Amino acid sequence: MNSVPKGDRKLRACKVTGLVKTEDQWLQDGNDNIDVLDTRDRELMFEVTSPNFEGLVAMMKPTESWVARWQGIVKLVPGCYALRVRGELSSEHQVTLQDAGIPYYSLEDEHAS
Repeated sequence: MNSVPKGDRKLRACKVTGLVKTEDQWLQDGNDNIDVLDTRDRELMFEVTSPNFEGLVAMMKPTESWVARWQGIVKLVPGCYALRVRGELSSEHQVTLQDAGIPYYSLEDEHAS
């Protein structure tokens, strides 16, 4: 499944993976990379995504993409990814990820992968 933004308004990036989609896509399709953070819930969607992000890379063939390797997103769904995402994930959601065995690294840092 490709997760390409359908338009350029109300874009939001996942604070965990950097995946960029419109608000409507987050609400309709949920989180394509992280099932435990179900963004079909409006409140949760606003908590785990951010409208403040920098840079954008498109990755359509993860296993063949040097960009995917460079950004550390080889195992994620094809789509558009922010290079930096402003905003930290709450400790509650960090625990949810930890319980699911999913590592969390802030994408605010300019050296984030």
